[in-house]
Amino acid sequence: MKKRHQQKLVMVAIILFFLWNVPFVTIFDGDFHLFGFPAFYVFIFLSWFISIAVAYYILKKFYE
Repeated sequence: MKKRHQQKLVMVAIILFFLWNVPFVTIFDGDFHLFGFPAFYVFIFLSWFISIAVAYYILKKFYE
């Protein structure tokens, strides 16, 4: 794997670490709902889905 692809995947992991860290996650801890779901769950699953999509895009470019 090329160094730049590894660096991009490490950056995705670091960004997720800071997004899911306690001070940032407590912003979404409340009674606010989106589409009937608590904002906390929407934030966690949406950020998880986006990180998977970004990792897929990076790895797809690697295998081309």
